[in-house]
Amino acid sequence: MGSNRVAWLLVAGLALAGSAFAHSGGSFDAPGPLVGVSIEIAGQPAPLYPAPDGSGRYYLEAREGCPYLVRLSNRTAERLGVVLTVDGLNVISGQRDDGRGRMYVLDPWRQATVRGWRSSLQEVRRFTFVDEKASYAARSNKANSRMGWVEVSVYRERRHWRQPYRWDDDAKGSAGRPPGAGERSGHDETAPSAAEPMAEGEARTQGKSSARARSYPGTGWGSRAHDPVVLVDFQPAHSPAQRTTLRYEYRRALVALGVLPSPHVPHDRLWERDRGEPGFAPPPLW
Repeated sequence: MGSNRVAWLLVAGLALAGSAFAHSGGSFDAPGPLVGVSIEIAGQPAPLYPAPDGSGRYYLEAREGCPYLVRLSNRTAERLGVVLTVDGLNVISGQRDDGRGRMYVLDPWRQATVRGWRSSLQEVRRFTFVDEKASYAARSNKANSRMGWVEVSVYRERRHWRQPYRWDDDAKGSAGRPPGAGERSGHDETAPSAAEPMAEGEARTQGKSSARARSYPGTGWGSRAHDPVVLVDFQPAHSPAQRTTLRYEYRRALVALGVLPSPHVPHDRLWERDRGEPGFAPPPLW
């Protein structure tokens, strides 16, 4: 590995990417031009529901105590880098990540499964739905405004190019290169590991519960799982080519947000009249 290259992560054990399939009221795959995103909870595909406000987000129902995983499917013939953050934290480094942080690299037409917070090149700690106060972010003093968010940023690989030969180049006559090309990005090239708990000014106060005590889900630091990866060289473009955002909440919150229908919908005669959909003819009363 050359010293002027940037080391990222390549997911081992890849499989051919599968296609999306529909589900009543939602789908099992968040569409994207480059990378598809899906979730499995306790071994079962989780329906994803589009946000009713048209924001482009997708919602899924969290189930407390259940493990979950994120599946990423490369839909292109090019190698792609994927930054995955959960609860506002990079799942490889465990740090707040608003830019080109540690990323997984997907080969063309392949898919990868991210099962948890990466604690070494060989292991992860499983993603598990827990109460927000018991989440990895909260326990690391890194709770933030993106609790309950699963965010995917997809980066294309930077293309290598050469400038035309110029006689005023250096004595060796070497072709020039774009400024900064091949420079280290400042990210550690050692094996990725989950960060130790450290205080952050942005940490959200967990305070006492309000009069309407509610619990909200977060992602915990679950059991160990063997999940080997290898380090590879990958130079990402400066800006992501795709962003996908998923939001997880308990069912009652999804109902309150209008994502799922309320189970107690009163009979509405006006609704029937407006749509011209009366019921079947009942028998006479007398």
